[in-house]
Amino acid sequence: MRRLRRVYFDGELTPIIELDENQSRKLKTVLRAEQGDIVEILTNEYLAEGEIFISGRKSIQVRVTNKRPVCIPDYKFTVYQCIAKREYMDFIIEKYSELGVTDIIPVISNRSLESLKPSAYERYVQISKEAALQCERESVTIIHAAQKLERIKPAGTENILFHERLGEKCMPQITSNNISMIIGPEGGFTDKEYNYLLNAGFKAYTPLNTILKAETAAVLFAGMIRLSL
Repeated sequence: MRRLRRVYFDGELTPIIELDENQSRKLKTVLRAEQGDIVEILTNEYLAEGEIFISGRKSIQVRVTNKRPVCIPDYKFTVYQCIAKREYMDFIIEKYSELGVTDIIPVISNRSLESLKPSAYERYVQISKEAALQCERESVTIIHAAQKLERIKPAGTENILFHERLGEKCMPQITSNNISMIIGPEGGFTDKEYNYLLNAGFKAYTPLNTILKAETAAVLFAGMIRLSL
C-alpha cells in the first residue's frame, strides 16, 4: 500500500490550491517532495490527492485530482485537561491527538495555569493538526476555548474523573461511545473542585496504587479509554 506525503490545508479546496510558506517548506525540505509528485491534502472536510505542478522558493501549487470526505470517528471522546506548563501541555495535546481524542477542552483550575493565551491556543491547534498528519488520522482533534473548572458540564454519556486516591479502585468499564474524562493539574484537584465535579456528573476512579504526573496520567488513561472504545 502506498504512503503519500500529506499536508494540512486550511483554505477552500479548489481545483488548484497554493500552500502557505510553512506547508511548502515542509513538503520540500522535510518530505522531499518535488514538482510532479503526488501528495495528499487534508482539510477539515476532505482528504484529497493532487499533483505538484509549480514549486517556487516560498510556495507550492497543487492541482487537485480527486477528493473524498474525511472519515469521521464513530465515537466521541472529550477530554477536559487542566492547563499545564508549556512543555507538558504541548506533549499532552500531541498525544491526545495521536490517540484519537476527538475534543480537548483546556481547563483553568485552582492549581493549573491561570489563563490560556491566544498564542498558546493557536499552538495547540497546530499541534493537533501535525499529530493527525503524523499518525494518518483524517479527523483532526478539535481544541475548544478554555473553561473554568467550576463551569464544566460534562459532555459524555459516561464521564470519568481519574483521581489518585478517592475513586473506585478499578478501571471504568466503558459501555458507551460517548465518553468524557477529566485530568487534573500538577498537585491534583482541591477538595472543593473534586466535590463539584462529582456533583456535576463525573464518576471517580483510582485504577492504580501510585501517584502519576499529570502528563503520564493523561497519556495512560486516554490510551486505556481509546482501546475500550
